[in-house]
Amino acid sequence: MNLPFVMLVAYIAITVIISVVIATRGSGRKDKSSRQFLTAQGNLSWFMIIPLLFAEMMAGAATIGKAATGYTTGLSAVWVNWGMSIGMIIFIVFAARFYRAMHRKYDILSVPEAFKFMFDKRCRAVMLVIIVVVYCFLYSSQPLSAAALIAPMIGIDATLLAWIVSALFIAVTLLGGMKGLAVMNIVHMVVMYAGLIAATTGSLDMVGGFATLHDSLPESYFSLFQPDIWSTLANAIGIGISFLAAATMVTATISARSARDMAVGSWGAAAIVIPFATLPAIIGMCAAVAMPGIDPNTALFSMSNAQGPAIAGVVSMAIAAAIWSSAPAALLFISNTLTQDFYAVIRPESTDKQRLTFSRLAVVVLGIAATWLGLNASSILGQLYAAFQIRSVVGIVLLVAMAWPRVTSGAAFWSMLGGGSVAAIWHFAGNPAGVEPLWPACAVTIAVLVIMTLASKSKVSEGYRRYEAARDELAAAEGRQRS
Repeated sequence: MNLPFVMLVAYIAITVIISVVIATRGSGRKDKSSRQFLTAQGNLSWFMIIPLLFAEMMAGAATIGKAATGYTTGLSAVWVNWGMSIGMIIFIVFAARFYRAMHRKYDILSVPEAFKFMFDKRCRAVMLVIIVVVYCFLYSSQPLSAAALIAPMIGIDATLLAWIVSALFIAVTLLGGMKGLAVMNIVHMVVMYAGLIAATTGSLDMVGGFATLHDSLPESYFSLFQPDIWSTLANAIGIGISFLAAATMVTATISARSARDMAVGSWGAAAIVIPFATLPAIIGMCAAVAMPGIDPNTALFSMSNAQGPAIAGVVSMAIAAAIWSSAPAALLFISNTLTQDFYAVIRPESTDKQRLTFSRLAVVVLGIAATWLGLNASSILGQLYAAFQIRSVVGIVLLVAMAWPRVTSGAAFWSMLGGGSVAAIWHFAGNPAGVEPLWPACAVTIAVLVIMTLASKSKVSEGYRRYEAARDELAAAEGRQRS
């Protein structure tokens, strides 16, 4: 059996054992509730928040995809993750306090719940759909990525292997809950960094260093604004603003021990993602020089294999770490949203035990459904990017509503629905005239929001009054703590 496969299996086994240990330690505790399972009961330190946030941004499919884009386009591949880093900072500056206040006053546990109190139930329903769609697409690509990594090593059918891997993801999610995933992701983050640094260093050596790489590729490969500056800005800004309504960020905010832990964790994750995102892009660029004519999607594997079995094994572990850190987290975020914004709504009399059971059942059902979706979709990543564009629309609405007390629930609902629909239609139409979906979606969203808000008679909406009450209560509580 080859060395890369042995290293990969050993790594997966170790991470599963970590999950079992965490589950065993927590099995006898009285606070093993749906809240503990989904949000870690507010016990996450900044040291655990960093890898938790890092995990969503550096998914396995995205890591492989950046190498492929680096092969065909160059350094501009980094903007997917740089946009996410920008998004984390935008969230901390503009939205973290909003969600903390809503959690304290109204005990919200999800993004849709926050939108219900800020706007109304219709907006909650829109956000429920968006959250489920975004994270189902995110999860659906992970079993496929894992199967593509492992199948060539052992000669098993990739489809069968995808189902086996998905079953393992589901088990890991059920065992650990939010705190278990955060602890596991510390290991994943270290392995991902070490593996890609080793592969990048070896890839540059293969082509004769960075200077030779620069001389061997067109100048456009070293431009950060490909195919043009407006498309780059649309992707970066769209992804960044979408983080104002990101389930990952809200769950981390609620799970954090304090506002300081969340802020330090977010800034820390943003800082380490920026250099990390460049590594697979550089590997892809090196592959364009060393292995012209290969399938771009194999650039990362091809370059690591060419450096020997040890490097191939380390890179395989790094990709597995990216996949194993993001897939269970995606399942947990979907489960949290459906539990709080669907099950608890239709069955408000349900006990905490029943909600915990539903949460775990949702993990199993959605894991199976999303895997089937991934196996039958032609472009999961393309659909995921479209989902981010749609989510950016609701981020814009929330940002405006926090600054403009007059924004009504009707204006919020119709602007979210109109702008999100335009973003989706524009994307699936193939970006007419080369324009990214963000621009027409923003135009529709802002136009509807402004016109309907100005048409309202009230100077301060009911939703803003609820937000104001929550904000004042949080400020008072912080004042008491300082004194």
